[in-house]
Amino acid sequence: MCGFIGYICKENSLRKDEYQKKFNFYFEKQKFRGPDYQEKISLTKENKKIQVGFNRLSIIDISNKGNQIFKNEQFCLLFNGEILNFKNLKEKYFQTRKFNSNTDTEVLFNFLIKYKETKLDELEGMFAFVLIDLKNNEVILCKDYTGIKPLYYLLNDEGIFFSSDAKFLYSISNKDLNYEACKFFFQFGFTPKEDTLIKNVKKIPPSSYMKIDFNKNYKKMNKYFEIQNQNTISEYDENDLKDTIEDVIKKNLISDTKTGIFLSGGLDSSIISVISKKINPEITAYTSYFSPKNKYDKFNKDFFFAEKLCKDFNIKLNKVIIEEDNKYQKDLILNSFQSLDEPIANLNFFNSFLQSKQAKDENCKVILTGDGADEIFGGYDRYQKCMIARKYQFLSLFSSKVRRLNSINYNKLPEYFYNFINFNKYKFLFSNNFHHQVLELSDFKITLPTNSKKEDVINYFDISYWLSNESNFKLDRASMFNSIEARVPFQDISLIKKFFKLNFNKKIDLFNLKKPLKKLNITPKYIRNRKKHGWFSPESFFLRGYLKEFFLDTLHSTQKSKEDVFDKEQVLKLFKDHLNGNYYKSQLIPILTFKSWYNNL
Repeated sequence: MCGFIGYICKENSLRKDEYQKKFNFYFEKQKFRGPDYQEKISLTKENKKIQVGFNRLSIIDISNKGNQIFKNEQFCLLFNGEILNFKNLKEKYFQTRKFNSNTDTEVLFNFLIKYKETKLDELEGMFAFVLIDLKNNEVILCKDYTGIKPLYYLLNDEGIFFSSDAKFLYSISNKDLNYEACKFFFQFGFTPKEDTLIKNVKKIPPSSYMKIDFNKNYKKMNKYFEIQNQNTISEYDENDLKDTIEDVIKKNLISDTKTGIFLSGGLDSSIISVISKKINPEITAYTSYFSPKNKYDKFNKDFFFAEKLCKDFNIKLNKVIIEEDNKYQKDLILNSFQSLDEPIANLNFFNSFLQSKQAKDENCKVILTGDGADEIFGGYDRYQKCMIARKYQFLSLFSSKVRRLNSINYNKLPEYFYNFINFNKYKFLFSNNFHHQVLELSDFKITLPTNSKKEDVINYFDISYWLSNESNFKLDRASMFNSIEARVPFQDISLIKKFFKLNFNKKIDLFNLKKPLKKLNITPKYIRNRKKHGWFSPESFFLRGYLKEFFLDTLHSTQKSKEDVFDKEQVLKLFKDHLNGNYYKSQLIPILTFKSWYNNL
């Protein structure tokens, strides 16, 4: 796992010195992504200046042979991630070739030189890369299937700029807000899959690559893989599912460093823990709980199951206590929160961040998590709600929720389930100018299947939008701020290809979610039969205590932003109502996280 940063601009650009200064600054800031080795390269190609930087976190082949930007006379590769099938690719395509290292990066470099973008769908793992072709004046920017690893870019009249983090690109832009993306964020709690909240700063979407001719300023975005938007497979082989999961976890355990697991106590991370223990007896688990326990009892239910599973399977469990009165811990969390390059509206970032810190303190560089299983195998109750409303429409006579769900058009489903701030209802929270700008916008540009069942539609939204830009984003930042590589076995392309298209009748019923995973009997009954709880934080309590001072300081910050987004008096009034026992966390948390991000832009 690594980080990279770079640009290709006109050699005679009046901003050339500015670009170089900002590159140097953000290259140094990015060292948390790769503290083991740093390298910068500066080239001139005809009338272009090329500047790239690489920060390495050594995971596979930790020798000095992997400490380099892989390049030759024509090509230069910047790579962040892990190609988990690199040994198979090496055997398949390069049997006679001599390699200088045992890294997956060197295999990827030679693979891309040989095939460019034509065989990207053969890659397995998580990856974001930039391949510069000096001979043909081309750049290829590419991101993995579900957007596990980040890749940002900006194009202007003078060149192309790219980075594993967005702040370098913000510094080059005018920092003008993208109102459509802002509207999306306040509705859904995360940013769109191709845009950031700043105009012209973009993201390569999942399963995609962009090819750019940096002399002709020509660019084209392409998909190398399409996630099917209909669940059409009616049968599956349970033995094949079990074998595939075991193979995927075995691949994700490949590392030359210490490996651990984030164990929530739920089904997904428990499956990973039990299988990993068989493969690697020294595997370590990390979990967290909130203190004082009696105050946060309902938020600590997962801890009991994590502790019991580790005891039954003899897995070492590291317990991270999130303490209400721990000032050092609180400052650590909030400093990292203010460093985010995009805002999120989910405070379980705290859990992941502190568990990553604990792993780092114990020299554990690789963490496996269960993220992605809910999207692949039907793990959210919203899928169940859609199915029940469709199958039992007569319930509309007795239930307003069923009646409303049946009346909603498919393209409004995401807004129904992801409803943080409704601009019509809460327009008083925003400044007049900002609200006016948002009202002028049309509906969100979301691509959804039109001829599917509603459970298929919201499932497609989750895997295509939410997984990459909320779940994976949050995990990447929480882990990488601590120089930890987080891997997500359930997002392996082999599982997506085989089982995402499985009909929902096989995935869920009136009483069960993720039926295929439960039927495998890998975990004990007390794990398989427990009600899904979700790994979340006591956000309302936090706003009334833990985050109260931080919220007020952030809201009243005198740091000058380009424009006033909120009506501070109205936000403060809503916050006081929440402090008095009312329930406005869904509105206040996006405001807090946006303002924290905007103040530190």
